[in-house]
Amino acid sequence: MKTMKKISAALLALLALVALSVSSQAQTTNFMLYNFDTNQVAQKAGFAFGGSYQGWGNWFGGDFTSVTWDSTVDSSNNPSSGSMKAQVHMSGTDQYVLFDGFFSESLDMYNIFTNMSFDIKYDASSCTRTNADGTVDFGALRAGAFDPYSQDWFYYFSISATNGLGQPNTNWTHISIPINQSNTFTFWPNLVTIQGILVGMDVASGGNVINGLNVGGYPLSLAGAQSVAGNTNLHGTQTYWIDNIQFIGPAGGIIHPPPTLSVVKSKPGLRAFIGSASIYARSQLTSVNANESWIGGPYPVTYSFTLLDFPNVSQVQAHLEVIPGPAYTGNTGADYGKTNCLWLQILSDGAGGYTAAVAWKTNAVNNNPNHTELSITKTNISPAGTWTLQFNSDTGGTLSGPGFSNMPFTIHDPNVIVNWQNPCELVIGNQPNGVAMGEGLPSDYSAISITGVAGGPIIDDFTTASSLDPAWTLLNCDNTNTVTIVTTNSPYWVNWNIPDVGFTLGVSTNVIPGPWILPDYYAGYYDSPVLSLQGKLRWDLIPSDCLPTVNGQPQIGQKLAPNAFFRLSNPPPQAPPL
Repeated sequence: MKTMKKISAALLALLALVALSVSSQAQTTNFMLYNFDTNQVAQKAGFAFGGSYQGWGNWFGGDFTSVTWDSTVDSSNNPSSGSMKAQVHMSGTDQYVLFDGFFSESLDMYNIFTNMSFDIKYDASSCTRTNADGTVDFGALRAGAFDPYSQDWFYYFSISATNGLGQPNTNWTHISIPINQSNTFTFWPNLVTIQGILVGMDVASGGNVINGLNVGGYPLSLAGAQSVAGNTNLHGTQTYWIDNIQFIGPAGGIIHPPPTLSVVKSKPGLRAFIGSASIYARSQLTSVNANESWIGGPYPVTYSFTLLDFPNVSQVQAHLEVIPGPAYTGNTGADYGKTNCLWLQILSDGAGGYTAAVAWKTNAVNNNPNHTELSITKTNISPAGTWTLQFNSDTGGTLSGPGFSNMPFTIHDPNVIVNWQNPCELVIGNQPNGVAMGEGLPSDYSAISITGVAGGPIIDDFTTASSLDPAWTLLNCDNTNTVTIVTTNSPYWVNWNIPDVGFTLGVSTNVIPGPWILPDYYAGYYDSPVLSLQGKLRWDLIPSDCLPTVNGQPQIGQKLAPNAFFRLSNPPPQAPPL
């Protein structure tokens, strides 16, 4: 079976560009969401957040005072219109989030609108902050959209407290926020449509921003350099007005570059995509049995796993952890959040090497292990290979890994027997470790071997397994579909970048003329590729029974075609009836 990745990808780009090309126009599409000509602030009963619906209120945070419609203040001095008036009391330690309780429209930020804009002005009596360079403003605000799972804060800005003459600034300021950018939907897939608007302040609004990026690597639009400073020095009452919240886009819609398709031959084993939910999200196996401690032997006790490959991205982490306590679920960061933990931490150096450490902590809630007993650095040696943490006594043992073997370590904890006696959980997995470019990258394991523990041995060969050993649970992963068993019955991974709105995968035995058909058809619609979003890419694991046949019929008793080509298309490929 051949897959023509380069030809397939080139064809995809050509077809998509031809299908989506339209003439550019200077006109715009404007949608005024809130002009506040009437009372669009008033809350209506029926919504769970504070009992409001389609009306403005405070979602959360203790700095909020009130939000009302002010018919006497309008950005255009229109006596027949007004604005939204917000009053808050900034404490320097809390926050507030103004939320419009959902509006009735679902705004298409992918195909129609590129910008959100509004006007804002402050009362002269509002408290201010003084920045390191001596400038004075009303603090760092943020604008965002309601996300079904959280909030997407896509814009941070600050308004100067003085005008050009050094007088108090009571003028209206127009804010225009570019939302539909090339990388926006990569980081915030839920922004393809907007149904709820957020405006607020956090004690640390702007976060740790460096050159327009926060430390997690997500893009932030900055209206002023001081918006990164945070609001810890902002104390007192503020009054401000917001008017004319609208969305703007080019007439005729938005032209998007098509996604780029790749085909990769799969490896039988266990694939763990790294932290697809966030920069600290874990993808990991956790032992169901809580008797995984090495204390008391019989010795040697060994914890071992084999990496087939691992991303060459600096600071991305693989780990093996022994965490005291009963069985737990939903506590994905137990290594950090629990009192005691011993781990083997392996960090890629981004240059083909790694650093590995055996470390532990006690009585240190919300901290990483901080007592390092062994640290090994290897350059130009991949962390892919077999790692074995072996205990020869209650207090010590050896570590072996790619490029070294049997390096001794000692646990210098005088209470090690008490602190690591059963019950103890065993965790094996990975995380981006704060590195945004590590999110969603694949790593593959071929084997895990645990011997000598009271919970009994665990011997897994993932290259021949058809399902996950019931000794493990995936309930302590931060996202679903990040860990999967890949068998010889799923020979290909297909991946492509987002945004991919409207695009669907098809398969054919010929590039031209096709036909292009949903892969599910060849499995009689009883099997489908396993599709998941991992970081910035969608991954599709293709089962053998979703590959095309010589006669074009579903595969039961049919011979596979010698060639298979994959393509993304919008509109989608055919779905022939059986």
